[in-house]
Amino acid sequence: MFYRTLFALVALLGLSQAAEVTKGVAARNVSTFRFQSNSLNADRVVNVILPMDYQQSTRRYPALYLLHGLGDDQSAWAFMTNVSAYASRFGIIIVMPDAGRSWYVNSAADPAAKYEDMIVKDLIPYVDSNYRTIPLRRARAVAGLSMGGYGAMFLGLKHSNRFAAIGAFSGALAISHGNPAPVPPTATAEARKRSEEMNALFGPADSAARKERDPFELLDKVPAGQMPLLYIACGGQDFLLKHNRDFVDLLATKKVPYEYREISPRVHSWDFWDDQIDIFLGILAHMPGFPMAQPHPMPPQPMPQPMPQN
Repeated sequence: MFYRTLFALVALLGLSQAAEVTKGVAARNVSTFRFQSNSLNADRVVNVILPMDYQQSTRRYPALYLLHGLGDDQSAWAFMTNVSAYASRFGIIIVMPDAGRSWYVNSAADPAAKYEDMIVKDLIPYVDSNYRTIPLRRARAVAGLSMGGYGAMFLGLKHSNRFAAIGAFSGALAISHGNPAPVPPTATAEARKRSEEMNALFGPADSAARKERDPFELLDKVPAGQMPLLYIACGGQDFLLKHNRDFVDLLATKKVPYEYREISPRVHSWDFWDDQIDIFLGILAHMPGFPMAQPHPMPPQPMPQPMPQN
C-alpha cells in the first residue's frame, strides 16, 4: 500500500511540474511575506489572504493555515483555485506557507529539517504578532490538499491545543501508517530516491518516530474534549481513496465525530480542491470561534408593491 501510493505520488509530481504555473496575477487581497524560521535557521516565504476590510477596520480575525501539496509552494492555492474570492465573503486570514516536500514533519533523520516546528513554533507566533488574529485555539484552523491534507491532519491532531478544526482534501493520510514494504526490483531510480526520502522523514519500520508521525496513532493521543472538528473529502476515483476510507473507518470505530464527503466521479485535481476549500470555509463560518467568518448578509431587497385595486 505504501509503495503503490508513493509511486502514484511520484507520477503525479511529474505531471504537476509539467503544468506548473510560473507566472500569475495575485488577487488584491493576496500578499507575500518572508519571515525568519529559527527552527530551520532560514527564511521562509508565505502567502497571506487578508479580509477585504482589514486595512479599514480595527477588528481581529480568525486564521486558517492552508497547506500545499507535493511539488507545489505557497502560491499554488491562490493561483490554482478561487480561494481568494471565497475568502472575500468571510472575515478570515488565510496563511499559506511554503514547506517544500517536507510533509510538514520534523525529519526523523535530519535534525535541521524541522518543518513541524517551523509551522507551530515559528509561523503561528509570527502571524499572531504581526497580523490582527484572534490568537486562540477556538479561532484557528488548518487544512490542506494531498501532502497538505496529511500535514493538516498530522499537525491538527498532534497540536490539538492549537487548532479547533482540520480539513483534509484528498489527503495522503496513511503515508506514514504501518511499515513500508521493500522497494520492488522493478522500481525506477526516481521511486527509489523518493522511498529513501520518505524513510528519512518518517523513520524506519517499527520505529517510534514513524508512529509519532502517523495520524492513525495520534487519534488516541488527543486529550478528552479537545478533538478538533474533522472534515475529510476525497474523490471516488482518487488514488488516495483507500487512505481516506481507512482513516474514516477508524474514526467511526473510535466514535470520533467527523464529516466525510466522497464524491464521484472526481479525481486528484484542482477543480475538486477548489470546491472543497469553499465548502470548508462555509463550515468554519458556523463555528463559534470564528465570529468574523460569518457570510456577509444579502443586500436588502425591495419590498413587494401591493397590487393596484380595481
